[in-house]
Amino acid sequence: MAFSGLHVVCGYPGSLFARDKSQAILGKIAWSEAPTSGVTSTNVAPTESAGSGQAMFRIRAAADSWVSVGPTPDATTGKRFLVPAATDYDVYAEPGDKFQWVEA
Repeated sequence: MAFSGLHVVCGYPGSLFARDKSQAILGKIAWSEAPTSGVTSTNVAPTESAGSGQAMFRIRAAADSWVSVGPTPDATTGKRFLVPAATDYDVYAEPGDKFQWVEA
């Protein structure tokens, strides 16, 4: 089945051990979701736990998309950024942040 829409994974960057020697890749996963366009995610960015650091969202869209991240995200008229199609896009999230997207 072909990928459509947008998918977001929330997790922590890098290793939980020897963080100063690890690569900045997605490590511990907290949740993932594929919200419908214009609908705010049901999950929120978690707080730091057990030295995990700041959570991040990894976003992948099937088409160019406007994305908004925050406590009350609005991808149509609020603060937003463009995520190009077929590209992994990482952004740090504050605890409690949610996610919303609309196709560009």
